[in-house]
Amino acid sequence: MAHTDPAAAWTFHPYELALVGYQNSGKTTLAAKLLPLLGLDIAYIKRDAHRFDLDRPGKDTHTLAAAGAQSVFISDPTHRALVRQRPLDPLLARLDFLEEDAALVEGHKTSVLPKIIVLDPELTILADPAFRTQPPVAVVGPDRQRPALPWPVPYFWRDDAPSVAAFIRGYWDTLTAQRPIRGLVLTGGRSSRMGQDKAALTYHGQEEARRVFDLLGEFCDEVFLSCRADQADDPGRQGLPQIHDTLLGRGPVSGILSAFEVHPQATWLVVACDLPRLDRHVLRTLFDGRHPFKVATAFRGHGDFPEPLCALYEPKARPRLYQFLAAGLDCPRKMMINSPVQVLEPPPGDLLFNANTPQDAASVRGPA
Repeated sequence: MAHTDPAAAWTFHPYELALVGYQNSGKTTLAAKLLPLLGLDIAYIKRDAHRFDLDRPGKDTHTLAAAGAQSVFISDPTHRALVRQRPLDPLLARLDFLEEDAALVEGHKTSVLPKIIVLDPELTILADPAFRTQPPVAVVGPDRQRPALPWPVPYFWRDDAPSVAAFIRGYWDTLTAQRPIRGLVLTGGRSSRMGQDKAALTYHGQEEARRVFDLLGEFCDEVFLSCRADQADDPGRQGLPQIHDTLLGRGPVSGILSAFEVHPQATWLVVACDLPRLDRHVLRTLFDGRHPFKVATAFRGHGDFPEPLCALYEPKARPRLYQFLAAGLDCPRKMMINSPVQVLEPPPGDLLFNANTPQDAASVRGPA
């Protein structure tokens, strides 16, 4: 299975590892020990070389599938299952597991997935040609003592599940540490309620767009202003790095998705330009509470809903936002409400106050 989309650097999930080994090597037994030790919501994806049936003959779902239903879906108040009469689609598989924090995969030996080899007692898998061009990231075996391996990778005894789990978490944490952090200042609104361009308003001695741009620069590898192409030379924006909206008329989601199209594998710190009380303490609190395995990290806002315009969006937010857009929903808050998001309590002092009207602006500036 090869990647065909350069914007997606994963097969099933940004945090994924495959347990590969010959039959009866103990992959499933090991996985069952690992799941409660990883401390995450895990999707477990198993590839079976043989045909499988989830239902016994006589059950309604089995009867309907046998009668020709190409998809059979069943649910109860706490579970749901979907069985399709077609093979896995490698292009769309990465959309199926966005709810989970990470994915463990059993099998898929010839894929580009990062792999942990689970040795058979005879060690015959070490000669398998599947690993000639892509070595595993680790090896697990039935003996305490490390056998002779063709790769300089960590070795773990199969019964030492805590050490294997710690390695997997460390591997995923390294992916997080290597991920670039980009900043995005949203300035593409029409400021109709304010009556003048909010990006060019001055509260602290400089235009707000530039102030927020500089503030994000303290936390991000790169920062960009998000705006429409016709706003490129307007006050507050001129001369600063910009990403222009590609989905006009869609509000903030256009700016966020346009940024992801430029840097799809980055984590994006997205901040609106109309938060005049925003300071570095707010952003430090956001980063300290970040959960990179979730779709996003955001503060609790009005109505106890997540605040999408001062938030960290992880790479899997990109396909998630497109899913909601395809369903006719272009509100990033709606996506957050219906997605696994890390929600933080906001710092005291109404520091996320949104200035939308002249009265709001006057209240921030105080008496003349």
